[in-house]
Amino acid sequence: METEIKVGEAMEPNVVTIEKDAPVNKAAKIMAQKKIGSIVVMENDKPAGIVTERDIVFGVVAKDKKPSDVLVRDIMSSPLKSVSPDMTLKQASRIMAKYNIRRLPVIENGRLVGIITNKDILAISPEMLEILEELSRINASQPEAKESLEKGTCEECGDYMVTLYEVDGSYVCESCREDMLGGE
Repeated sequence: METEIKVGEAMEPNVVTIEKDAPVNKAAKIMAQKKIGSIVVMENDKPAGIVTERDIVFGVVAKDKKPSDVLVRDIMSSPLKSVSPDMTLKQASRIMAKYNIRRLPVIENGRLVGIITNKDILAISPEMLEILEELSRINASQPEAKESLEKGTCEECGDYMVTLYEVDGSYVCESCREDMLGGE
């Protein structure tokens, strides 16, 4: 079944990165040279955030700031939403739709191993377009079935490669899930 394709099979393994203290104009130049719409921000060799074209437009251009005077850490999207290579494309699509994002860094054992975009998913599975459209219409506060998402990073405590569960719109590990649900 196509929805069982794993993120690791569809991701781009060559991720363009930049250090968090770099100026925005350096990030913009790299993005223009590579013809990409985002760059992952690193801190101590770990992914800390992501800067997109939109971040540059809203955080620098619209505020009439000089790109060489603004650091990427000041406009990056953080905390970073990410997936593991073992998650399915369907699970990645749901995260993208839920948070209205188009790119997800792929993290394994705390290391950045790739990036997956909505275009990567659609190139492999055009049927995912229907899922993305449907999920983008769903109200995030609407209760959903609590399903295990296999392995990933807990949004509450930050543990890597743990089984994730959706609780109140967050993807959390079993321990955080128990804390949030009061030991159910």
